[in-house]
Amino acid sequence: MTLEAVAQAILEQGKAEADLILEEAHIERERMLSEARDEVAKLVGDAVARARQTGDRRRVQELARGELEARKIVLAAQKEALDEVYRKTLERLANLKDGDALLAVLLKANDSEWRIGQVYANAKDEPLVKRIVGNRFAGGIDAVGGVVIEASDGTRRLDLRYDSILRDVWDDSVKEVAEILWPSSRSTTK
Repeated sequence: MTLEAVAQAILEQGKAEADLILEEAHIERERMLSEARDEVAKLVGDAVARARQTGDRRRVQELARGELEARKIVLAAQKEALDEVYRKTLERLANLKDGDALLAVLLKANDSEWRIGQVYANAKDEPLVKRIVGNRFAGGIDAVGGVVIEASDGTRRLDLRYDSILRDVWDDSVKEVAEILWPSSRSTTK
């Protein structure tokens, strides 16, 4: 074998080894790229899933916020309507056609109280109250109607003003009134 043939054989062997190393490097590069693509796909999938969860959570929060805001608006409108009913009821009590008869009934029902005490009434009802209770009339009060009877020693007060009676009745029954006017879904399914 000549030197040239040996050199040629070494060159061919080196080229074959270089081709083999390049082939292995190409295979390793493809494996690494495949792993990187898989990792990127996993990361993108995770990011998309998180984005969907975040979007769903925000959508639910926005819906809940919107429902809460709508509920506040409805409740404010209902309160406004109830306040208007209360105000109009007070107006009607102040202008009762048979107010004198009602006042007389109140005083008769509580005559044992005012006979040993003092009676207060608004300016409009003062003449009638004075006629019924005489010298037990003690003065005027700010009220739409009715009377306040006070024990002579000042230890007890019986508040029979129409506005006080209405407030007590209202406080006791406003929930039922609201349920009648605006039935909740619970009561309609019973």
